[in-house]
Amino acid sequence: MEFAVVIEGFSAGGYIGNLSPEKVALAAQRAINKIADRARTRADKAIRTQIAFPARYLGPASKRLWVQTKASRANLEAVVRGQGRPTSLARFSRAKALAPGKRHKDGKVDVTVQPGSTKYIRRAFIMRLKNGNEGLAVRTSGGPPVGAYRPKPITDRLWLLYGPSVDQALISARQSGIYEDLSLDTLDALEAEFFRLIELEERDG
Repeated sequence: MEFAVVIEGFSAGGYIGNLSPEKVALAAQRAINKIADRARTRADKAIRTQIAFPARYLGPASKRLWVQTKASRANLEAVVRGQGRPTSLARFSRAKALAPGKRHKDGKVDVTVQPGSTKYIRRAFIMRLKNGNEGLAVRTSGGPPVGAYRPKPITDRLWLLYGPSVDQALISARQSGIYEDLSLDTLDALEAEFFRLIELEERDG
């Protein structure tokens, strides 16, 4: 299941001052979409205080953390969504894929999932995958590696390892209180932007 942040809060069906309901709804639409973009950026920063995703990994074009639904005048709601697929542990390592037969130093691969906390995985290496990406693989004596999060088998003795998905990171940020502060700021910013646009419309009209 993917976690999403829904931005809404206007009932813009009537007049405000001398503005028609249509202009009020347009101001609400524009305000929600602007603040949705801002909320996505702030969610990105909040997530990366807890999970060491590369900055560009969460960019809006990646569709890993993005504004999935923009507000329209008919539906004054925007949705910021994080993808639910686990993230390859290769994303959290400085190691690169080696030529066949080569080994990483000491037969270990560094992994930094939490900022400032680096761990080393034994019998592991970075490998190139058929889709062009890189994966972090670990060798076992048979069966899945103990304690690994949703490992994917290549063979019974070779497994790809994964870390948290973006939506898990969103939930974690929410539970730690970061997202509560972000939500309050978002509501304040949404209200301020809406009334700024209303004032512009009234002045120009």
